[in-house]
Amino acid sequence: MTIANVLSAMTTVYDLIIGMFANVITTITSNPLIFVPVLIALLGGIVMFAIGVIRRLGVRGISSSGRRRSRRRR
Repeated sequence: MTIANVLSAMTTVYDLIIGMFANVITTITSNPLIFVPVLIALLGGIVMFAIGVIRRLGVRGISSSGRRRSRRRR
């Protein structure tokens, strides 16, 4: 096998994967029953990713109980 044959085989595999991906995207976008849950899941994933990045940066805010933590003064 030469390098040209390897590159040709890799190009064929790449084209096959891109074609399958395009077919899946077309199927999802053409059917509203599939499109809406996928869209909601993608948006939820983006929001959760943003929250994770913000927390990794050390930004603190409201605790999970919905109110700010406060120290008791004695």
